[in-house]
Amino acid sequence: MRMNTFSVGATALLLAAAAAPAQWQQLTPATSPSARSGAGMTFNSISGNVLLFGGFVGFSASNETWSYNGSTWSQLAPTTSPTAKAGVELVCDTGSGVVVMYGGVNTSPFGGASVDQTWEWNGTSWTQVFPTTTPGGLGNYGASYDLARSRVVVYGGTANSFFPIAESGTWEWNGTNWSLITTVGTPGPLERPAMCYHAGLGRTVLFGGIDPQTGGVDTTWLYDGTNWTAATVVGPKPTARTGAKMVYDSTRNVCVMTGGADPNTGAPIVETWEFDGTRWSQAANAPTGRYDAGLAYLPGSRRTLQFGGINPVTFTTLADTWDYSRAAVIGTGCAGSNGVPELAATAGPRLGQNYTITLSNLNPVLPIAVMVLSLTTIPATPLAGIGMPGCTAYISPDLLLTVSATAGTSSNALGIPNTTSLVGVSLFAQGLSLDTVNAAGLTASNALDGMINP
Repeated sequence: MRMNTFSVGATALLLAAAAAPAQWQQLTPATSPSARSGAGMTFNSISGNVLLFGGFVGFSASNETWSYNGSTWSQLAPTTSPTAKAGVELVCDTGSGVVVMYGGVNTSPFGGASVDQTWEWNGTSWTQVFPTTTPGGLGNYGASYDLARSRVVVYGGTANSFFPIAESGTWEWNGTNWSLITTVGTPGPLERPAMCYHAGLGRTVLFGGIDPQTGGVDTTWLYDGTNWTAATVVGPKPTARTGAKMVYDSTRNVCVMTGGADPNTGAPIVETWEFDGTRWSQAANAPTGRYDAGLAYLPGSRRTLQFGGINPVTFTTLADTWDYSRAAVIGTGCAGSNGVPELAATAGPRLGQNYTITLSNLNPVLPIAVMVLSLTTIPATPLAGIGMPGCTAYISPDLLLTVSATAGTSSNALGIPNTTSLVGVSLFAQGLSLDTVNAAGLTASNALDGMINP
């Protein structure tokens, strides 16, 4: 299909045809942690920065604390710090205003009992807390923060890395103590599962991981605070994987999972998947093959940030920083003769690159459609009054462009100037299909909010 080409001087966005950008982009921060895997990493909503701790640097564990402010990494110098740890997760406990870190694998070359420690980061320093009940030591577990119930949830892991036996316990931290939750359903013994809390579902989502005794799994599990249930997934789903990481994109209401290794062959899985609560969709290839990387979602810039990990083929640790952005969907379209027109983007817009948006489910009889571009949204406005019943306008019609279409699909490349003042600006888009199903002869798609990133 031919890519449509435009020029929009009024919005200071030059639109030109070129190859679509990759969804993942490697960043080049001025400073960065050294190569490592198994570090804990999370977005700290209290400080607005990403926090990273520890990890294996070569064959030795680290006790470094790093912060990412959206553009560069900075090593912090807390007055108190945990000893070197790896195989940990960091979880932002918004209810208590701290980041929680539990456990870690034994860092001896021969393995051994996992660490049984609970630490909290308050923004300036680490403090060890001493609950009366603990999981007894775990590493390589899955973890998330249940926002509705104000609980840190930990599942599975390894109690002793010298013995390849995975755990199947569900533990919760309420800010004071750990509690073992007895559930009817269970994902079974797992280490290195991918976990995140899906606020739209009000559930913790778990995928993958490995039971060293039996192999990997490809079931999607949901935890509601009482029981685990296997999700009924519609359509395709990811294959089994271990060491993948997953975070919740609160802007688009999806869990984003990337990386991992095949539990049977050890081959890297270079995929990124998104789960909306019912369906998995493969979004893009990941940067390079890795597992045990750090992953965090930055809501302010709508980006998923990945750091480090280990290449499962060469067993070399990585020190690269990547980010992944998508445009946020606004509203829904209205049905035409070929279904509901849908506007989608393969990636969010970036400076100096092309922002590709595709309008599908158009009237296949006509070779044209209309693209509406704007720098502002409007309150959702029903269009029944102008002969488009069931249709809604979501953006200001600042610029209307006629675009070519083939077989009901129109693909459009919008070139974004390399102008730093555009960072943080949203480019809104909505599509119109020429269709005789109503008096106006038009049906509308959903809208997209594409925030421009560096």
